[in-house]
Amino acid sequence: MSLTYQKLLHSWANLAPNECQITDRDYKFKVKILPSVEKCNSDNAWRVVSSENIEWRLSTKEGQALEQLNFLLLTIINHCAIQQATISFTFTELGTTAVICNGLKSQPQLHLAIAALDAYIQLLQF
Repeated sequence: MSLTYQKLLHSWANLAPNECQITDRDYKFKVKILPSVEKCNSDNAWRVVSSENIEWRLSTKEGQALEQLNFLLLTIINHCAIQQATISFTFTELGTTAVICNGLKSQPQLHLAIAALDAYIQLLQF
């Protein structure tokens, strides 16, 4: 899961550097804070998210991992809303699948934020 998440964040950073940026470490990324997602004092604020050991951090219920994934999910939902793109989720035993614009479908992922990011990358590539 960490490797998939890291690859998706790299893709996002390459496709939309104004939304996501790579830091000096491969597993840490900066995501631009949208005012509709999180209040901040600056119009140019960023939040650092990490893909390092995400499975372990989620299994131990580390609060920061859940907080980061929730922030990421809300950010992607807001980007979809800005672009007037619908997003929906399907939950199965294999994981969560996200669909954007009734056709751009993610692979089953273990967390819905990662599924949303997978589908959002496809929207950016489209």
